Parts: sequence; structure tokens; C-alpha cells
Amino acid sequence: MTTQYVHQAHYGNAGGIHTAKPQFTIHGNTVFGSQYNTSVPAGKAIFEIHDNRWYATEYHPGGKTAHALYETRGDNVHTTTFHPEHNPSEHVFEISSHLLRS
Repeated sequence: MTTQYVHQAHYGNAGGIHTAKPQFTIHGNTVFGSQYNTSVPAGKAIFEIHDNRWYATEYHPGGKTAHALYETRGDNVHTTTFHPEHNPSEHVFEISSHLLRS
């Protein structure tokens, strides 16, 4: 199974964090916080992906959600209308197979 890395689309977009290092890793249909993201519990799945939609698990800092907070479109991750900072005109994360984004 290939690991994929989730990087911020724009520096400072996610909670004011300024880094090119991945904030999440994807293994199959499960999303984990990366070693660079200290705001989520290490080793715990914080999202589950079903039909390209990301649902928060009980380990997510905001708790489990019945509605998807994010949606994958190609290699871009967009917020859904259920996300508190939803912006339909921009994506918030990019998925890459590389640890560091060029």
C-alpha cells in the first residue's frame, strides 16, 4: 500500500501553520496526522475516507462527524459545506506521493 502525503495548498491556510511538510498521511482509506502535525494524536486515525469524502473519527480534535468535512477532487482536498471554514472557490490541501512538496 502506497503512503500519500497531504500538504497545505497555501502556506498558513490551515490554522496558521507555515510549513511545506505534510500535515497528514493517507494509508488506504485512513488519514493520520503526520509527525509534523502536533495538533492531532499520534498514531490515531483522524479521518476515514468513503467515496472521496473525509469523515472525522472519534480521534479527531473536534470529535466524530456524521457528515464529511472534506472532499477529494483529483489531488486536491476541498472543504464541504459541513466544514466551519468552507470556501467553495479554493482547495485547502494537496495530495502527493512525496514527503516534501517541490
